[in-house]
Amino acid sequence: MKRTIALATFAAVAVLATLYFGTALANVGVSVVRVEGPLSAAEGEQVRHAVAEELAKPGLPTATAVAAAVHALGWTRQVRVRLHWPDTLHVVVARETLAARWGEDDWLTTSGKIVPAANADAPRAADLPMFRTTRADAASAMQVFNLLNESAAAAGLQVTRLEESVGGEWTVRFANGLDVVLGTTDLSDRFGRFIAVYRALLRDAQRPFSTVDARYDSGVAVRWADEYAAASLPSRAGIKPTNRLGGYHG
Repeated sequence: MKRTIALATFAAVAVLATLYFGTALANVGVSVVRVEGPLSAAEGEQVRHAVAEELAKPGLPTATAVAAAVHALGWTRQVRVRLHWPDTLHVVVARETLAARWGEDDWLTTSGKIVPAANADAPRAADLPMFRTTRADAASAMQVFNLLNESAAAAGLQVTRLEESVGGEWTVRFANGLDVVLGTTDLSDRFGRFIAVYRALLRDAQRPFSTVDARYDSGVAVRWADEYAAASLPSRAGIKPTNRLGGYHG
């Protein structure tokens, strides 16, 4: 019967298993390395190279050291190293989940970690939104995205772009081409007002619109794609047109 010895598990914040056979890799002798996990060919090659370099170092290599070397690649969430008797080393890798494109050259994970484009599975991430910021760091941008994305999805809207201007104002773009300007503060309240207007009036509007400005204490302003006055639209759910620019308040 084949024996399997679990040697170590290395995660971003903690070692998840007690290492009883710290020097077993050197004592047994590894001749086969198998990499497992939902990885691209390039990622699998990076893992094998990291493992080979660690095993080739002087001294007694340990499972913990091998796992740490793979985790140091920068895009892994968890790495588990197991010895399958007698000479096969299994390296199981769980990668970070990509959440967005970070500028032109990098990707962003759900935890707000920046991953170089070379380490991202581009086809899998092709439909992810683009983030561009001038002041906020990656983690802050993810917080803003998470603040908006759930209610946007519930309203049938897909976020494709999140931008922060030089002045710190946030704008979100959706797959239908609509831009919503949120400003610098009270993002949740302002986005909530936009969603209310969108559900009540804009989602089924027959006229095309391009921009919603939510930088108000109450209501929003709508920029229509044509030149007709907003007053031509009926009032719904207590949301009334206030001027030719398409302003609405409740």
